[in-house]
Amino acid sequence: MPRKVDEVRALDFRQIETLVFAGGGNRCWWQAGALTHLMEQGQPLPPQLVGTSAGAAVAASFLVDGTDTALEACLRLYAGNPKIFDWSALAAFKLKFAHQQVYPAWVDAFLNARTFTSLRRSSSRLTVALTRPARFLGLGGSVAAGTLAYLVDKYLWNSIHPRLPGLMGLRQDFIVFNECADIDTAQTLLIAAASAPPIMRARPVGRGHAIDGGYTDNAPIPPQSGKERSTTLVMLTRHYPKLPPLFTWLGRTYWQPSQRIPVSTWDCTPKTTVREAYDLGLRDSVRAFSW
Repeated sequence: MPRKVDEVRALDFRQIETLVFAGGGNRCWWQAGALTHLMEQGQPLPPQLVGTSAGAAVAASFLVDGTDTALEACLRLYAGNPKIFDWSALAAFKLKFAHQQVYPAWVDAFLNARTFTSLRRSSSRLTVALTRPARFLGLGGSVAAGTLAYLVDKYLWNSIHPRLPGLMGLRQDFIVFNECADIDTAQTLLIAAASAPPIMRARPVGRGHAIDGGYTDNAPIPPQSGKERSTTLVMLTRHYPKLPPLFTWLGRTYWQPSQRIPVSTWDCTPKTTVREAYDLGLRDSVRAFSW
C-alpha cells in the first residue's frame, strides 16, 4: 500500500490536465459512469488522456461517439453471448473464449470508419499503454511472468503501481491513439492493449507483438515532471478499503470507487452487471464533485 497519502476533500476537475484510465475489464464501466456525470455538468475533457486495456477503450469512446453507443453495444453483445468459453473447441485442441469475438465487435461499434474523423478533430490526445514481451522470456514466458506478477501484486503487495513486472523484463510502451493512420490501426491498438492470452491473443503493433498494458501497470503513466504530476488525476478501478475516495500520492491525485465495483472483470454474458458498475460511477461522481 502507498505511504504518505493525503485525503482530498475538494477537487476542481477543470484544473486537471492529464486523466489516466486504469484497466480492469468490466470494472472500467465505473470510469464511464463517473466521467459521463462530469461531462453532463459541462466539464471538458482534459487535453491529455492515458489508458490501457478496457480503460483505454472507454477513454477512446469519449473522443468519438461518447459512451452511450459503447454502453448500448456492450449490453447488446453480452445479451447475445450465452457463455464465456466454447468447450467444444477443446476437441480440436483450441482455446476459444467469447472475448475473441465480443471485444473486437464492441470496439467496432463505437470506433469505425464513420467515427474515425471525430478522433482526428478531438482536442484531447489519448496515449495508449501496451506491454511488450521480455526479450529473454518470449511471448509465452512473458504472459506467465505477467500473470504471476499480477497475482503477487493483488494478493500480497496490493500496490497501485507494481515494480515486479519491470524486474521480470516486461516493457511498457506508449502509443498516441490520435496518430493512428487508419481505422484498422486504431482498432488493433485498442484491442492489443486489452489482449490477455489465452483469453485474447497477442496482436502485432508496430515492430512487435503487444499484450495487455495491465501486465506491466494497471494504471499506466508516462514519465512526468513535477508540474505534470500536480495536474494528473488517475481513475482507478480497484477498491482500496484503507484509502479515501480521493487522495494524493507521489504528487498525483487518485480517484477510486467508493466500494468494490459490483461486476465481474471478465464475464461477457447476459448476467453481467454492467449497468451496476456504470451507475456506481455516476453516484461516486455526484459525491466527489459539486459546483
